[in-house]
Formats: sequence, structure tokens, C-alpha cells
Amino acid sequence: MKKFVVVYMIFFSLFLVPLRAEKNDVNLGFGVEGNMSSDKGWAFGRSIGVDIQFFKHVIIGSALTISDDFKQFTAIEPEIFVRWYPPLAAIPFLKKAVFLDVKDGGFFVQGDIGISTIIGFFDRDVTPLFLGGLTFGFRFPFQSGDYFVEPFIKSGYPFLFGGGMKFGCRF
Repeated sequence: MKKFVVVYMIFFSLFLVPLRAEKNDVNLGFGVEGNMSSDKGWAFGRSIGVDIQFFKHVIIGSALTISDDFKQFTAIEPEIFVRWYPPLAAIPFLKKAVFLDVKDGGFFVQGDIGISTIIGFFDRDVTPLFLGGLTFGFRFPFQSGDYFVEPFIKSGYPFLFGGGMKFGCRF
């Protein structure tokens, strides 16, 4: 399974990112989160992700999240996602909203799909599961859009729900 995760991340970063890198629309992000991947409480997660803006309101990317409860299990979750920034400024009563007047940021809805591999510490049981989820968040860009902060909440399977913060930069 470790080979799959490594090959997955290398493929995405080496072959897909350079296709659009010359346009300055590739983002690298790191995140922390709390989620319900554990069956007995909260788990702490760390993530790294790369995404590419293909269209004005659509971003496609890949992320790897590792969650554990520091006692019994670890969840390794490579995923591919599609993010949509709805054009909320087109809604008449939201046209003058200050929070919508940011470059390369705003509200987003993200669909996630991947594989979650749960490894038990005590019994060493490895369980691969389908991963599917929906994430809602807001990207706050700063320094001309070169850096960003993204608070988010998510729900799906097998983690049920979670929330956290991502930090990143554009290159």
C-alpha cells in the first residue's frame, strides 16, 4: 500500500503539475484537521495537497491525509478532488459583499474521491475502504494571491465529518 501512495503522489506532481505550471496557477498546501476517522472519538489529521486551476471557477487536485488517534489506528487517505468556486457575485444582493471581492479566493464546494487505508496498531489489521466526501470552505488569499488560508468543514465516508485549516502558496 505504501508503494501505491508514493506512486500516486509522484504521478500527480511530476506529470500533471508541469502541464499548467507556467501560468502561475498551481497551489501547494499543508493542512491540519480534526476528523471522526476513529470509531472511538476524534482523530488528528495532517495533509499535503497540490491543485491546478483549469478554469476560472474549477480547480482539480490531489491530496494525501494521514490521520491517527495516537492509540489504536492510522488512516492513510490519498484522494483526488474537484473544487468549484460558485460565482456568488452574480447574485444581485451579494454583488457588493466585501468578502466576495477577493482575488483567487472565496467560498468553495469540493468533491473528494479516493482510497482510505486504515491500519490498526494492536492487531496490525489493514483495511482498505472507498473514500468519498464533500468539503465546504473559504479561501482567504493574501499578498496578491501568492499565499492562502482555507478553513473548511467536510463530511463523507469513512471519516463521517471533520474540520480544519489549510495553509498554502501559489507557484
